Amino acid sequence: MGRIRIAPTATAVAMALAASACGASDPAKDQATAQPTGQHGVRFAADHPVARADAPVHVRLEGLTPGTKVRITAGAKDRHDQRWAAAVRRTADEDGAVDLGSGGTADLLERMLPTGGRAKKLIGSGKAFSYHPGPPGRQRSYSVRFSATALSGKDRGERVARRDLVRQWLTKGTTHRELTVAGDKVAGDLYLPPEGRDGGGAKAPVLVFGGSEGGNSGTYTAALLASHGHPAMSVCYFRCGKDSGRPNGIDSIDLDYFTRAGRLLRKQRGADPEKLAVMGNSRGSEAAQLLGQRRPEVFRDVIAYAPSSKVNGPYLSGTTAWTDHGEPVPTGPIPLDRVRGTVLAVAGGNDRMWGSAASAAAMARQGAKKLVYPDAGHHVNWFPLGQPGQEGGRNGAVAATAEADQAARSSSWPRALDLLDS
Repeated sequence: MGRIRIAPTATAVAMALAASACGASDPAKDQATAQPTGQHGVRFAADHPVARADAPVHVRLEGLTPGTKVRITAGAKDRHDQRWAAAVRRTADEDGAVDLGSGGTADLLERMLPTGGRAKKLIGSGKAFSYHPGPPGRQRSYSVRFSATALSGKDRGERVARRDLVRQWLTKGTTHRELTVAGDKVAGDLYLPPEGRDGGGAKAPVLVFGGSEGGNSGTYTAALLASHGHPAMSVCYFRCGKDSGRPNGIDSIDLDYFTRAGRLLRKQRGADPEKLAVMGNSRGSEAAQLLGQRRPEVFRDVIAYAPSSKVNGPYLSGTTAWTDHGEPVPTGPIPLDRVRGTVLAVAGGNDRMWGSAASAAAMARQGAKKLVYPDAGHHVNWFPLGQPGQEGGRNGAVAATAEADQAARSSSWPRALDLLDS
């Protein structure tokens, strides 16, 4: 719904982890990047220094003199080489440690804000913006650097410890292939889990796409789903690039385009074709519901983030938003009586983009499962921990919904994964 986004960003430390489109990152390099450094015996310990980008990690600073005050900072750089950071001040306990736990670590990962450049100018604007590392197809993981500076004691003013956490979009053995309209009749990215992965058996494939931001915004989510064992495809349906042949707005987007993508995904290694799910965000939630309703022979489950329960008009211009076999899909309520599987609606009660909570309630009256987070805003979509950002809330404060949005993601993401695994 017309949100402003900072373009996907590059890593904090450049890491030498950027791989070719289908290549795998080097686990040895991942581990080397994560090694801690420090002085006078001070060091960061982490239970999962290399982990999926949606996985919690417990960080603990050890070796301090008891009572030492420190500032702990988490930082990264975006692709414009602008730094994003979050910091907390703590005092070492009687054991000379500052234990962030997994919750405190999550707070730092989620609260990073730009410290300079054009992104910083958006702080306080009421506009939505967010940090994202480079696309998983080019960069399988990214790094966040934790550092500790002494604020008291003999090392006052000095950095006493440092550690990089490697956050993986694609775990070992997952693969990526770019899809083009010219070669595949669909634009996007295909991510597949490892061959012969542990646990065996085919799993639900997932088709992922975003809303009015356009482009291929679901690519991070699709990569993470592959790392969870689900063949996944992120689809770009408008604003896909100069030579894509796709439109520049939500104008006469035919459901056949998504259906073609879904049928391609159903054929992939590790996919159970009878369990194909579709995951759509914001304006994309309309298409997701329409696909579940009008293509039940192809799609089973529907996951709709910040949804609308009705078909809206075109965006930015045009005659109709969606078509079906070339015929306009009329505006108005979306029935869900022919959906073969489960519909899950995730919404925020403080959504200032549109009334997604009311839509989730309307969908629930048709049998959908709803997860409504009263304090969250429009950006409840997808995974936790890896999407620092903000949105203006009802009380006018830019940060009004940021923390609640992150909490909503942390709560809803496991529920979505459970649905896909059912």
